[in-house]
Amino acid sequence: MKPSFVLPLLVASFMFGAAHAATTDMSDKEIAEIMKTANDAEIDAAKAARSRADNKEVKDFAKHMIDEHEKNNKEAKQVLKKADISPKSNEMAKTLKKDSKEKLSELKKMKGAEFDKAYIDEQVAMHQQLLNDLEQKYIPAAQNPELKAFLEKTKTHVQEHLSKAQQIQQTIVK
Repeated sequence: MKPSFVLPLLVASFMFGAAHAATTDMSDKEIAEIMKTANDAEIDAAKAARSRADNKEVKDFAKHMIDEHEKNNKEAKQVLKKADISPKSNEMAKTLKKDSKEKLSELKKMKGAEFDKAYIDEQVAMHQQLLNDLEQKYIPAAQNPELKAFLEKTKTHVQEHLSKAQQIQQTIVK
């Protein structure tokens, strides 16, 4: 599948999950599971980028994503333990996990410049969608003050990741 087809697939599948969340009252437990699923998907995609990308900036960004999302997972575990919140499986997390595996499978069919563009385009789309979801869904829905504060902090990091991905996207030949 060519990158021009991959990005709409990525955005459409993630948007389906986001639309589903808009129609559901999410609990803190469900939000926790969605965030863990998103982090794990980012880590998996970044690991693929470390071995398949040609562009040094893309490889460096992928390394940064692995470090940042592993750190976010660790911080989330601490917050959830302190707040006595156990992540709970839910349809949005299941859909996100399934879609992420499909996207990763498509990305793994590419190498080099084709991979670089598809991966960075996906990173821009995913971080923009996650930023929107944090602002419009997860933070407003969060009941526990510690979880809400963690989500606010996470939102700042997501914005930084989005900005960096957009910067790299501008340097990659279209």
